[in-house]
Amino acid sequence: MRMIKITRDTNDQHRQMLIRFIQKYGDNHITKKAIDWLKQTPFKKLTPENGDLIYVIVDQKIIVGVLVIINYGLNQAFIVVHPKFRKKGVAYELITEAQKFLGRFYVKVANDNIPSLKLCFATGMQAFALTRGPTGKPTLILGWGDWSIEEWENRSSLK
Repeated sequence: MRMIKITRDTNDQHRQMLIRFIQKYGDNHITKKAIDWLKQTPFKKLTPENGDLIYVIVDQKIIVGVLVIINYGLNQAFIVVHPKFRKKGVAYELITEAQKFLGRFYVKVANDNIPSLKLCFATGMQAFALTRGPTGKPTLILGWGDWSIEEWENRSSLK
């Protein structure tokens, strides 16, 4: 398997493959807002210095995992792994690679999404708030690294 970092120089033709993968294997956990963001934002607008990153893991030219973090997760953060590759360390590898690059990031995970919560805690994330997600489910907000409650609460001014 090989990790690929999507950069400003990555051809936007690859975006459609990522979107299809996310829609097919995201198990309805990825919000329409997140998918719309990916559809509408060219890769050249990614700003790594502002906490934007997209990593893809491929196995023989097949996408097996995708991690998207935008503005340190203050705007978007999600991960999708192909069902055949779940429980094989793909999601863990994606997150630990992001941790090498970012000093902090945030994620929101529905409290009934036990596999994602296990992954978050295994990679050192800390839950610090509870909210309602887009479907009304209780949703934990987690931070990793040099996160702060104040930054999360002020995220609307950072867009």
